[in-house]
Amino acid sequence: MGLAALAVTSPSAALVFALPADIGQYLLRVAKFTPAETASLESGQVIVKLAPGGVEQEVFALAAVKIRAPRKQVVEYYGRMVSYIDGEVTKGFGRFSNPPTLADVKGMSLDAAEVAQVKSCQPGDCDLRFSGNAISKVRTAVDWNGADPAGQVNALFRQSAVDYVSAYMKSGDDALITYGDHATPTSLKAEWRALLQASPYFQQYTPALRDFLSQYPRRPLPGATNIIYWVNDTYGGLKPVISIVHGVSYEPPDQPDRTVLVQKQLYASHYYDGSLAVAVAVDASEGGTPGTYLIYGNRSRGDGLKGGFGGLKRRMAGDQARKAAVETLETVKTQLEKK
Repeated sequence: MGLAALAVTSPSAALVFALPADIGQYLLRVAKFTPAETASLESGQVIVKLAPGGVEQEVFALAAVKIRAPRKQVVEYYGRMVSYIDGEVTKGFGRFSNPPTLADVKGMSLDAAEVAQVKSCQPGDCDLRFSGNAISKVRTAVDWNGADPAGQVNALFRQSAVDYVSAYMKSGDDALITYGDHATPTSLKAEWRALLQASPYFQQYTPALRDFLSQYPRRPLPGATNIIYWVNDTYGGLKPVISIVHGVSYEPPDQPDRTVLVQKQLYASHYYDGSLAVAVAVDASEGGTPGTYLIYGNRSRGDGLKGGFGGLKRRMAGDQARKAAVETLETVKTQLEKK
């Protein structure tokens, strides 16, 4: 049953105000926001909640807001946020060319603590995410007593990123690596498929985009714009995370009032086993003035949520996911409405 099929008449539906029927009913029936929370969108509030994850190592944050700015501006600013280097949270960003080159990753580097950890890395026991084979290759390829071992490590790391994205552009999910940093390997391909399977409403809502992502690069998608990029982020006191992400912006031809933005994580140097973020920007209006409803969801899996203090770690990860979702939407709203 697709989202549009959920748009049935009910007492709570009257409180959705100007929301498109399928979006309003998704927030009410699927995401389980209350009618009062959904109605508060009209006053400009950000609404957010954590939904149950499919497995213990998964968290899912969902948020929505109404922005008094045209959809084109919202989509453009949302895209610029990804590449904004503030020097505090985001320390680096770069886009991959097609084909990728080393110039694309010239600003990508591990910090001194991570470089030091590489020296002692072993398959199944490493604090940095590599494929199982790459751990030994990187450690033994570096002349640790030679000149500039940090430079050697980073040169190898950058080259591996270029090779990895090149392989993904040619072979899609078949190129996704298996992390070998723990005793139990983690297949990124399996994690990505599991995240997609755990997101049935995304699959039903935009099946063409689902097929494009899961069959990339074999299935073209007219109306879609692609970008593969890397970003270096630091959150609070956590380790810096270098991620590689496949981003897609898509305007469904049968739904000209909206744009769907997806971020599929292809690699993360720490914490994440996989992540799928989906944002939908939908035309709105207020007194004849164009506006936009922005609905954002991020489903992610992390190795730190498995076993042990998983309950505590899940709450911490959930709090961080909730905070990130709210801050993302509040930033878009604040920046665009002050213009």
